[in-house]
Formats: sequence, structure tokens, C-alpha cells
Amino acid sequence: MAKLLYPKVDWNGLTVALDDGHGMKTAGKRTPFIKDLGRSIRENEFNRKVVAFLADILLDHGFRVLLTAPTDYDTPLKQRTDAANAYKADCLVSIHFNAMGWEFDYSSASGISVHIFNGWITSKTKHLAECVGGFLKQGTKQKYRGIVRNNFHMLREYNGPAILTENGFMDDPEEARLMLKTSFQKEVASEHAQGLCKFFNVSYHGVKGVADENKNWLELGDTGAKVLEHQKDLKVLGFYKDKLDGSFGPNMEKAVYAFQKDQGIKEDGLLGPNTEKHLDAAMSKYEAAQIEKSKEQKEAERMAENKKATGFTDVSQDHWAAEKIKTAQKLGLVNGYPDETFKPDKTMTRAEFAAGLVQAYETIQKGQSK
Repeated sequence: MAKLLYPKVDWNGLTVALDDGHGMKTAGKRTPFIKDLGRSIRENEFNRKVVAFLADILLDHGFRVLLTAPTDYDTPLKQRTDAANAYKADCLVSIHFNAMGWEFDYSSASGISVHIFNGWITSKTKHLAECVGGFLKQGTKQKYRGIVRNNFHMLREYNGPAILTENGFMDDPEEARLMLKTSFQKEVASEHAQGLCKFFNVSYHGVKGVADENKNWLELGDTGAKVLEHQKDLKVLGFYKDKLDGSFGPNMEKAVYAFQKDQGIKEDGLLGPNTEKHLDAAMSKYEAAQIEKSKEQKEAERMAENKKATGFTDVSQDHWAAEKIKTAQKLGLVNGYPDETFKPDKTMTRAEFAAGLVQAYETIQKGQSK
């Protein structure tokens, strides 16, 4: 469900819908394996951080911000655009990180691009893309690939100016590593914010509040998308029990204290760089465990299906010899192993061959004596 955030300052009358592309568990949306990190980087790790920083900057400039996908779940695209339309947002911005393939040496593609709908659009949409793109290409040195027209759902189904930005390539080794750099995430957020302020003719006064480099922690009384992001993480890990509201209240402070105690780090109730580092590591560990658990569950389900279909957990119904193996077992000509497997591709030893012949002979003899 989408979440509407309100500015602490006077509302300027404008609402921006922010969309962090995909979800933390979306299949395939990640970098190739990075050896020195010991893992891949999920696209949403970057997308959601940029949206969190961008939301706080916009709130500080008087915008209301609609988060179309405020959870780690991969919210269906229709729900995202339906929410943006229902709240009558003045524009929609979807944050992404591009890819051409699954390996770092698949292509030489790199750089940033701004995408708009390839059908009928108003001049406002193109102007929004030009405003944001103009600031994106001024930051970290990356190839600017320009404004690209596509038939993406987020661009097609939203009833207003909409852009989707690709802020680098996950299969480019240098740009992939930028995804986890807080300074780069904040830079991208600031560039989007400047472009949005220019588009709406709102005076941009820089980065303040939570996203400010001069305050790199969260504490009691803070509010915003960054707080909401950490609430979600602490809730998933079992430390935060209250509602997800983007407000750093007493229960959030208790959760931070509990997490810090669990991690054996300084217990001060502040969510600063060290606590955030441990929180990110804990989430990575949790997500890896969930992936492994999912694999084990799917394997168990597959084995159960095989057992029901063929009598053996490792012989699937579509195995080329499935029917023969199944018939041989029913006739008593062959048995499986104690663990309910048949090991259909295993080489038979002379001892197993002899045992099989005797078993087949005895079965035939029993049949003849009846």
C-alpha cells in the first residue's frame, strides 16, 4: 500500500510520486557476483536508498511525497500507478539501475538515461525529463545516454508527467560499486531534487535535514523516508513492533537500543553510520538465509512431487526412464536406497548388478510358483 508523507514546513501544494523500482527479492534484478563483496548487489538496495534521500529533500522543500512501494515487497506495477493516479500526484519519478546482461564482460554499456513514454505525451513530460537529466549529467562522471522513449508501464499508465531514470549499469564493474556508496546515492537524490524543483519552479535551497552530510544519524523526533526504511528493516529482524509511519518515536528508539545490544555495539539509541552498517549486514544475512530457505523449500516440494509420481524422490515424472523405473519397482525387480532415492544416473557396481539379477530371478520364481 502506498504511503503519503507530509512536509514539516508549509506544503507548497505539490505532490511527487516516488517509485523505487522492483523489490528486494525480485528475481534477476541484481549485479553479477562481486568477489570482494562476497555477494551480488540487489538493484533495490540502490533504488530504495535514493528514494529515501530524495523524499527527505523534497519534504524539506515543501512537497508532499507519495511512496508508491514503501515496503521491500515487489509491489505490482498496476498498484503503483493506481496509487499515483488516485492521490493525483503532480508527477511520477521511478528510480532504477540498468543492465544489459548477467556478467561484467557481457557488454561495454554504461551511463545514465532518462526514460519517457513512447506514445502520446504532453510537453510537460519532456520538460521534466530535460530538467532532471540536466542535473544528472552534472554529477559523477558517467556517460549521459540522453532521453529515451519506451513503452514502460510506469510511464504509460500514470496520468501525468512521468519519468524513469536509469542511474548506471549493474553489469559495469565500476558503476555497480557506486550502488552501495552513500555519497553517490545522496548525489543522485540531490540531482533529481534539483531537476524537480526546476520543473515546478520551486527555489532549491540545498540538502538539509536527514539527508544532510552534516548530520549523518537519525534520532528521536526525526521523520521521513529514511526513518521508514530503517523501521522496515528493524521490523523484519524482529526488533521493531510498532506501525511503519516514518516517525522516530520512543518505540523506534527502543528497537535501535535492542538492535545495538544484540550486535554488541555502542548502545546510544542513535541510528548512525556504525549502526546502519551493522543493520545492512544483518539484513543481507537475513535475506541470504531467506533465499536458502526458499531453495530448500522448493527442493523439498520437488522431491515430494517426484516421490508421489514415480516412487523415488530423485526421479521426476519427465525423466526419460520414469515409467520403466516405476514399473520395475512395482514388479519388485528393483529397490531404491534407504533415503527414498533411486540415483538413476549412478553407475551400477558388479555387486549391485549381481544383487539385482538375484532379486529379479527370485521375483520371477515367486510368480511362477503361484
